[in-house]
Amino acid sequence: MNKAALAARRAALIDQCAEQRVGLAYELKALRPSNLLGGFPLAGYVAANRKLVLGVAGTVLGLALMRRKRLAGLVTSALSVWKTARGALGIVAQLRR
Repeated sequence: MNKAALAARRAALIDQCAEQRVGLAYELKALRPSNLLGGFPLAGYVAANRKLVLGVAGTVLGLALMRRKRLAGLVTSALSVWKTARGALGIVAQLRR
């Protein structure tokens, strides 16, 4: 094969690859969950952010099943940790000045 024939074959293969890329992109766009649930924006959001939604749902369920006494203790300890962290960050901010 000479250079002209190889160049023509290369150009034809490049065109064929471009056509396949466009076709694949079109098919993948049609398969995305947000496009399948276009009429339902909340369902599209849930499908797109599945891990976040499941994490929040698990946390809410865990807090709902927890006894009130334990929940009060959890809130109190969380506030204590927050105050400690805020105090430590305040000291760091003062040291940087």
